[in-house]
Amino acid sequence: MNTYSTGVLELAKQIGLEPEHVAEGLRLACHSFNHIQANTGMTVEQFPRVFTHNRHSIAVVANIAMRRAGRRDDALLLMDIYKASVGIAPYLPPIHTGIGTLPEHHDHPFVRDAIRILTAAGLPPIHTDGVHELRPGFQVLPDTTGHLPGFLFIAPDPGAKDRTGFAGGDLGYLAVMRWAGWGVITERLDGGLYAVCHPRHRDSPFPAAPTS
Repeated sequence: MNTYSTGVLELAKQIGLEPEHVAEGLRLACHSFNHIQANTGMTVEQFPRVFTHNRHSIAVVANIAMRRAGRRDDALLLMDIYKASVGIAPYLPPIHTGIGTLPEHHDHPFVRDAIRILTAAGLPPIHTDGVHELRPGFQVLPDTTGHLPGFLFIAPDPGAKDRTGFAGGDLGYLAVMRWAGWGVITERLDGGLYAVCHPRHRDSPFPAAPTS
């Protein structure tokens, strides 16, 4: 019986594969990337820090693991999401007003980041003029209370449940954002929304109230 490291188990859970595929991906990648740290005895708490500081290497391991599992499309998808999340995609199309969010939220930087990541994952954004839905799709909303500056809320597109693969189903939205380095809340909120937290706020998602 194989005993896998915590890093391998955590990465396998993130990308939805059996640990054996991740361990094989790690073994193959290590020939080229001997600085990959996923084979160390890291704790679950340490894994996000390794992923944050060594994301390219982790993405390479995940890509190979997906290919070894026979899921070539998802392997490519993981790399597309990774590249969009760190801004190194070869082409980042402009986000036009009313696509993926309401026009009044178009210039919110975190909203734009989320839309770019979700569209890189092949998820369809809503098209709206602010009053009418011109084409159905996912919608990203910022926190408008001022109490949760790092949080966004995502309404999945109507066809999400019928999709398969890494980004398939409603929970595919959380899988995509988690892989992009965002914090996620797995419980669905009222109104069918999912809450995600921008990487800049992951260590302090709920800022303390100012003291008088």
